[in-house]
Amino acid sequence: MDSSFYRVEVDCPVCKESFATSRVRSKFCVVESRDTDFCVYYKGCNPIFYEAAVCPNCGYAALYGGFSEIGPEDAKNVHARIAGKWNGRDFGGERSIEDALDAYKLSLYCSQLRKDVTADIFTSICMRMAWLYRIKKDTKEENRFLAHALEHYLILYDRGDTPEKMDEITLIYLIGELNRRLGNADDAVIWFSRVVSHEMAKQKPLIVRMAREQWSVVRNTIKRG
Repeated sequence: MDSSFYRVEVDCPVCKESFATSRVRSKFCVVESRDTDFCVYYKGCNPIFYEAAVCPNCGYAALYGGFSEIGPEDAKNVHARIAGKWNGRDFGGERSIEDALDAYKLSLYCSQLRKDVTADIFTSICMRMAWLYRIKKDTKEENRFLAHALEHYLILYDRGDTPEKMDEITLIYLIGELNRRLGNADDAVIWFSRVVSHEMAKQKPLIVRMAREQWSVVRNTIKRG
């Protein structure tokens, strides 16, 4: 493994064993470009490949930042459902895009076995999977996971919640953008218009500009269609 990575020791809250996983050093996370749904492309190593940690001993997986945040009842349930079927695969080294997708699939499955997982966590996993499928140019799978993410973003909005590190106007924009990407033109227009008229519009000029630009894209698409 090259100098772009460093190893981190992690204690699994499910099986109580320790294991090592890899992370990308921040100085190597050089942004090349961004998509309109905040998918980031990097020069060299892509840290998104390493954001899901997987215990090689029992198969428990979750996003690295919240890996240890599982209650005793959920830990017991996850262990009962996956440990007996686990083949001991180690995700601790350098990952291919297929390795990264498998790690996220395990994280998604484990999240579905837990009662304490929020829509916020679910959307985070689904968005990252959609971005990886975009890199693979697998549009069908990309759209499938964008649709799952959109569903749970709408749940968050209806509850008056927002994902971590995201404010309401950005959430509204993202709901509009996912609708646009999924071909829901009318819904996209409604959500983009909410961004422009939002009380935070003056505080978030970049988000408003992005909403106006994507609103224009939708209008042009409608005209062509």
